[in-house]
Amino acid sequence: MITIFSPKIKGFCQKNYNEIIDNLQFHSITCTCGQTGQLIKHGYYTRSIKTPVGLINLKILRVKCKCCKKTHAVLLDFIVPYSRISLKDHLLIIKSYENKQSYDPIMLSNPYIDEGNIAYVIKQYINHWKQRLLAFGLIINKCIVKNCFSVFKRQFMQIKRCLNILFLETT
Repeated sequence: MITIFSPKIKGFCQKNYNEIIDNLQFHSITCTCGQTGQLIKHGYYTRSIKTPVGLINLKILRVKCKCCKKTHAVLLDFIVPYSRISLKDHLLIIKSYENKQSYDPIMLSNPYIDEGNIAYVIKQYINHWKQRLLAFGLIINKCIVKNCFSVFKRQFMQIKRCLNILFLETT
């Protein structure tokens, strides 16, 4: 899995995803096997993300390493691997949990998120992330993505322990 950190992302839509993918310098991306410049486009799959305007379906690029033959999904940093809830909403849910605040504003701003989704995010946070963040002195702020990749080699709230590479998009 490869996560692209793109601070200039304009929102959740296929056009924006494609724009970032089309401008990627694939020769600069390192595979999880350590080889750089060996990734080729391999295919696509559809991932839906729950947004305030509905489910947004994104066609996610998969790339294949010519050396190790592994395939990797190319995700943007607002996508939590294996989750239909955006990173932004994960963070809002966790902050509300930590501050003992109501989840109603989250559900009102995104009607596709319900109590079950919130309970699941909180359970995953408590079981997989809370103690890890405390152990390394990490706080949930605008640097959480980079910090989690630096320390844990995966996206914040990524539960499955598959390798994930953070690629900082160049301007």
